[in-house]
Amino acid sequence: MTATAAGTGTEAFAARPVAGCAVDAAGVLTVDVELPADSAARAVLRLRPAAGTRATVVTLEPLPEAPGRLRFRLPAERVLAEGHWEVLLEDGGRRSPVAAGLRDLRALVDRPLPAGPGPLAVRVPYADGGGALVVRAWLREGHVEAGPLRLADGTLTVWARPVGVVVTAGARVLLRRRGTGGPRHEVPVRVDASGGLRWTVELARLLEREPPRAAYWDLFLLPSPSAAPVRISRLLDDVAERKRVFVYPHTRVAGQRVFPYYTVDNDLSIEVNAPGAG
Repeated sequence: MTATAAGTGTEAFAARPVAGCAVDAAGVLTVDVELPADSAARAVLRLRPAAGTRATVVTLEPLPEAPGRLRFRLPAERVLAEGHWEVLLEDGGRRSPVAAGLRDLRALVDRPLPAGPGPLAVRVPYADGGGALVVRAWLREGHVEAGPLRLADGTLTVWARPVGVVVTAGARVLLRRRGTGGPRHEVPVRVDASGGLRWTVELARLLEREPPRAAYWDLFLLPSPSAAPVRISRLLDDVAERKRVFVYPHTRVAGQRVFPYYTVDNDLSIEVNAPGAG
């Protein structure tokens, strides 16, 4: 089974094998690809950009019940570094991408938060702009999973859950404007009986007397007065590129346009556009 996908520039991708995949609740990634039964190809996951050399090789095993289909499994214990991993077939020293087929990610939707110590490892398969299969991986020592956001009356309220992070008295959220020496603000965090977090940002605090054309504020949790900051993100579902999917309304504060958004890495931030910025 093959598929043709449009490429960039004037060249089109040649017909490529189609790979379907699934991720289960334990984080096991299974990929099936249609190839001749006598194929000597092996699968390679390579960290982008392609100029890099970081790659992991996995063995393709034939499925007796499905002639012409080969499968590899990547167990949860085989952790991928954070980034975008393209799925390639290597045959005769040549590596080529596979087309993204059906992706069964139902187990990633509304799954319970991971428990216990250790880093959080997440991987979500997706189709890139050319239709190739790519696995987005995150690896975080500590994590704060953003939940609902409410933008109203010049404030932004965020609900979240900590993962692998101990939150103590005096916890705060740090808002840090990007750029060397940019301003910082902190707001208190409320912890409910179930361990959930909530905080409210007065958006007027993010305005500056002489604002840049656009300012970007990144959000971190300070779990205790002496703890290192932990980035606040949304990783625990089936959305690999949240910035393209979740678009929030804006509000105007003193004539400036303010709205929350997720970055290309699914981290939570706030954008402030000065007057005249559009």
